Amino acid sequence: MSKKYPALKAFFTILSFISYVHTSTAQIEVEEEPKRLYYERLRRVDNFWDMKDMRDVTHKNRLLMGRNRISGNITYNTQRIVLDDGKELHNEMRSAIGFFTRIRFFEQFSFNTTFYYDFNPKAAAFWTSNYTYSIARYNWKPYRFNYGYENYLNNRYKDNIKQVGEKFLQGYYFLSFGHPLFDTMPKFLRFDESSTFKMTYFVRYSIKYVDKFNEIHGGVADGKVILGVGTRYTIVKKIYVEGALYYYPEKYKKQPWDPDYSYGFGYFDWRSFRLSFTYGNWAVNRFPWSKMEYKRYGFLDGNFRITANWIW
Repeated sequence: MSKKYPALKAFFTILSFISYVHTSTAQIEVEEEPKRLYYERLRRVDNFWDMKDMRDVTHKNRLLMGRNRISGNITYNTQRIVLDDGKELHNEMRSAIGFFTRIRFFEQFSFNTTFYYDFNPKAAAFWTSNYTYSIARYNWKPYRFNYGYENYLNNRYKDNIKQVGEKFLQGYYFLSFGHPLFDTMPKFLRFDESSTFKMTYFVRYSIKYVDKFNEIHGGVADGKVILGVGTRYTIVKKIYVEGALYYYPEKYKKQPWDPDYSYGFGYFDWRSFRLSFTYGNWAVNRFPWSKMEYKRYGFLDGNFRITANWIW
């Protein structure tokens, strides 16, 4: 069976890793704010820049405020989209507002959604979405496993129920593990105490996948496997550069928009009521020796983003 369906072996490998995670008590740490005693009072925060969440803004301790259960951001996104109308190639600029929400329901397990409002609906491609969603464990601490389901496909508001179901099966189940690259940062990479270098290894499995002719392939035992390794170097404070490499064990399942590598950089401040300025290019990129069907794809086709974070 494994010889006929190479993806099946990888699929059960993922399941065995996840099983290991669940049996490792050191991995699951319930990080919740302790229940306050009746005589404890919250310190009133008056300086806006000291406010961490909506509890500090409203000075109310209700509706889960201040418990880091609900968070998100509002983003402005722009990028070039090269379209082929069958006669010639022409550019459209995507301009979209994104609304991201994270609802943490246990430990670091959360349900996450992003909904976009596009000002230019013509600027659409296989790697752009009207909405995305995931349910997974995301733990930012080192030496932690993260795993779950993510769907960053070209989901459209106009999709019917059948299309939504088909795209759900094309989303991927993932398992990742991250750790610092150095226990002690080399001096030439360390500017101050905020300088860090992190590695992440990951495996993804999609039950179904679509090809460039929009035909759906795969199955539970014959899905699409992607292996990868990523790195993020925080240069100083909140300024970073990052990149990732991808490997496709079954070459014929690799599609024109699947990247050999991805990269990004920017200034990111996770704190509430702060602005971040980032860039990410997560699709299509190919090495010189790989076939490139999107000839004009390049730096401008990545996503330029301004983000305003909030924590409830």
